Amino acid sequence: MQPLYSRPVAQASVATRLDFLKKVYLWMTFGVVLSAVGSWLGIQSGIAEWSLRHGIIGPILLAVVWMGAGFFAQKVRHDRGANTIAFGLYGLVTGVVMSSLILVAMIMGQMLTGSAMTYIVQAFGITAVAFGGLSFYAATTKRDLSFMRGMLVVGSIALLGLALVSLFVQSSMFAMAISFFAILLFSGWILFDTQKIVRTYPENEYMAAAIELFSSFAMLFMNILRIILMLAGGRRD
Repeated sequence: MQPLYSRPVAQASVATRLDFLKKVYLWMTFGVVLSAVGSWLGIQSGIAEWSLRHGIIGPILLAVVWMGAGFFAQKVRHDRGANTIAFGLYGLVTGVVMSSLILVAMIMGQMLTGSAMTYIVQAFGITAVAFGGLSFYAATTKRDLSFMRGMLVVGSIALLGLALVSLFVQSSMFAMAISFFAILLFSGWILFDTQKIVRTYPENEYMAAAIELFSSFAMLFMNILRIILMLAGGRRD
């Protein structure tokens, strides 16, 4: 008999599987709420404006802090108490990282539609629907999606390279192409990770699962919002 925490949750009882998924999505929702708080803190503290004013330095520094927070959250995911603090910190930092984009969206929304939240709500709604549809398909399909891993890893490396290039190449078309590519990439990660979580994760890895899905959700949201803003700006021109 396999030890409890080495056995995939897919081999456990229906009640155990449902409890596992409940924990995963509750923690993920907790991350989304905290990222909203983090964005508010980033705007109110001036970090968002500072990031916008400091060119490539601001985004790079925030990205490094974000990756560090994510690594720490994964590292202590089994430590009670510490894992809650680490995941909360990761959620807040995620919000701070996206706060400059949120600030721009609020300014454009107020100027173009009369409501600061218009584009943010649109992007969140599209992201939530897309995430739900992708997750449902990945969890219910009989098709093995493990073949996607290599392509997703290569795509992630390519996206990182393109993002670095975009810091020095100021082109709206190039930026939009990167965002479309990122949407396809993180949609793929959601499919791959959801199926991997449902089929292979043991029941004590709900925190790791939540971190993975929350990260992809956040990246999907940010890139959908970027495209909405670029399209809105283009219509105004």
